Amino acid sequence: MEKREGDFCSIAVDMGAGSIRVMLATLRDNAFSLEEIHRFDNEIRVQDGRDTWDMDYISREIVSGISKAIEVSELVPESVGVDTWGVDFVLLDRNGDLVETPVAYRDKRTEGMQEKWKKIMPKQETFSRTGINFYIFNTLFQLLSAKDSKALQRTSKILFVPCYINYLLSGRMVNELTIASTSQMLAVEGGEWDEMILEKLDLDVEKLGKVVQPGTILGPLLLPETGEKRIECVAVCGHDTACVVAALPVENPNFTYISAGTWCIVGVESTRPLISEEALKLGFTNERGYGNSYRSLKNIVGLWLLQGLKKQLAADISFSQMEEMVQGSGETSQVIDPDDPGFYNPENMKEAFDRYFEKTRQPLPVRFKDYIRCAYDSLCFSFRYHIEQLEKLSQNSIEVLHLVGGGSQSDYLCQRIASIC
Repeated sequence: MEKREGDFCSIAVDMGAGSIRVMLATLRDNAFSLEEIHRFDNEIRVQDGRDTWDMDYISREIVSGISKAIEVSELVPESVGVDTWGVDFVLLDRNGDLVETPVAYRDKRTEGMQEKWKKIMPKQETFSRTGINFYIFNTLFQLLSAKDSKALQRTSKILFVPCYINYLLSGRMVNELTIASTSQMLAVEGGEWDEMILEKLDLDVEKLGKVVQPGTILGPLLLPETGEKRIECVAVCGHDTACVVAALPVENPNFTYISAGTWCIVGVESTRPLISEEALKLGFTNERGYGNSYRSLKNIVGLWLLQGLKKQLAADISFSQMEEMVQGSGETSQVIDPDDPGFYNPENMKEAFDRYFEKTRQPLPVRFKDYIRCAYDSLCFSFRYHIEQLEKLSQNSIEVLHLVGGGSQSDYLCQRIASIC
């Protein structure tokens, strides 16, 4: 189809921990459309006793989806961009090949690494230098656990997951700012690696390489399907939440956002990070955003709670059916703290709930729907609490709430957020 002035087409690869999709975005005749071209499941797979990502499978499916998008698009796509969850990375040898199957952030190798690091550099100093709070899954702790490994010794380059996909598509080995900021190794000011932290890790800065700004054009897509077409691979905001916040239809600057997914995120966007002792104590972190912004936010174990309960109690019903069970049932009689470590990666989510109820001297739920209602309402109470804390830390009154992510499609969750927050 002939391209007219103002027409635009692009391919978006949105990588989630549960599923990955390839989307075709088209602007034509002042009308915008977003079409899902390819979606496939993604999951952590246990290999040799470790939680890993099957990156060969993932990359094959992504290339297949991009090829299909090029084939079906009425306009020639001008670019491809990739975003993912944070912190995870791949190790590449001098030939640009994977050194090992990439380890997932939920792997238990980071257990004890937070305490080990605090003996190397105080917690407050680390936070002040990077703006990133002490989450057990941080790249810093993953690399600390692998510090003396043969795999790291063989490594020539470390790329975050979206940057690895960009490398496969364009041939360029660079790390993008927003995804790099999730690592707890990037300096809070500017856009360079914190050399002191890398020195404490005995990690050569050359292995991490250059950090580029979101929007950097990496080069043409290196796929045979492009033929003579020049389709640029662009280092968009590599972290999915940074992409979400960049796309918010913001009219009132005094806003907060909730990104509801496997992880839920409550945050604000500002020009300065929140790096006070109180921000550290409350668990807030400061990731980078588009346009040199900061996203001061709290990561909360989110719909992972519902996914775990469904697996244990109702694997044969849908999430919409679960929501129908609790519609109109009022507030929960039990409450959990989603931040409790027991909910991070339990083998049995129902048992994790029961242990929490026993620890906090609450009665055990009688019915399955009571667990579901407890999970939803506890998340919403956590949202409200952290929004209140953000107001205090930023000294701004929040007037607007933007709800995004897969959870925004849940009518029940939207209702509970509106009622509780």
